[in-house]
Amino acid sequence: MIKFFRKIRQNLLSEGKTGKYFKYAIGEILLVVIGILIALSINNWNDQRKQKLVETEQLKSIKSELDLGLKNLDLILQKIDLHSNNIDSLINMMRKSMPNSFEISGELLGSTIMWRTSDVSINTLNAMIASGTLNQLTNEELRVKLANLPAILTDLTEDELMVREWSENHMVPFLAKIGLVSAAYSNRYGFKEMASRRSPVADFVNVTPTEEFIGMLTVRRVHFAFTQFQLPILKNYMEDLVQIINNDLKYK
Repeated sequence: MIKFFRKIRQNLLSEGKTGKYFKYAIGEILLVVIGILIALSINNWNDQRKQKLVETEQLKSIKSELDLGLKNLDLILQKIDLHSNNIDSLINMMRKSMPNSFEISGELLGSTIMWRTSDVSINTLNAMIASGTLNQLTNEELRVKLANLPAILTDLTEDELMVREWSENHMVPFLAKIGLVSAAYSNRYGFKEMASRRSPVADFVNVTPTEEFIGMLTVRRVHFAFTQFQLPILKNYMEDLVQIINNDLKYK
């Protein structure tokens, strides 16, 4: 092909057709430039297609993790509601029975030392943030909301761990002091079987109401109320993300 074009130029020069030679040379240059532009355009289109495929797979992976996280949040909220109601029942029973003792189940007492973490996995998102690929997402609203999610989860986890620390460092020692810690743990998986090797664990125990006990229960009720307030906010945020991702995937 190159020899063919060179021969045409040589013939034009040998025939003295200088004007036609320059026109032909310019045309040849334009043809080369157009060919380069077409090649670059195809290459860019191919790169964009590959990037779109990668982005689609990343969004699908993030969506799967968010869907699983939402299911976990629903289960956690159900547990939190149960424990919160148990604490309310205990407080009411104590106020009505004061100062007389009354019998309660170990399961009911177990709510006094329960704590929960939000348990939301965002491994794909963390990997995208670490690699910088999150910044390549074409949807700006989605990009910003995803970038904010790790900080939201971190703040929530810190609060949850503070609740755990209070439960282990204050509530458990208090129950141990009044002889109720074994009953409180009786509903934990495997505890009764392990403890019964040393001494039987009662399913029901007598509790003596005191203002100190009610105060401790009130603190636990506040902990559960905080979780009941925060988790729905996180849930709504994650549901918004899932909706945005679903809409975005429709056009991929």
